[in-house]
Amino acid sequence: MHSQFTRAVPTRRAWLAGFLLIAAACARKDPFDFGTPKNRYKIHGQILSLRPENRIAVIKHEKIEGWMEAMTMEFPIPDAKVFASLKEGDWIRATVNVNDDYFWLTDVVVEK
Repeated sequence: MHSQFTRAVPTRRAWLAGFLLIAAACARKDPFDFGTPKNRYKIHGQILSLRPENRIAVIKHEKIEGWMEAMTMEFPIPDAKVFASLKEGDWIRATVNVNDDYFWLTDVVVEK
């Protein structure tokens, strides 16, 4: 009986260690931390719609010099306060930050 208890203790420890490892692996960084930008571009466009659940602004933008032609696309806006200040129909100027994995907007200014 003593030997069964001895084997059970390492098993419990193994389960606990495994659980902690899985929990740590599942712990995500801030979903609005896109890292360090490699490039920055100026953007001018109109907000067509907003998705507050993931801070996405759908923007119909003019040509972004050095990066892309005019089109409509989704841009994350990490700053919750800035995102909350935006309205559909607003015309904005902002900075598009780009790295190998993501692009996102900062320095958002609503034109009056």
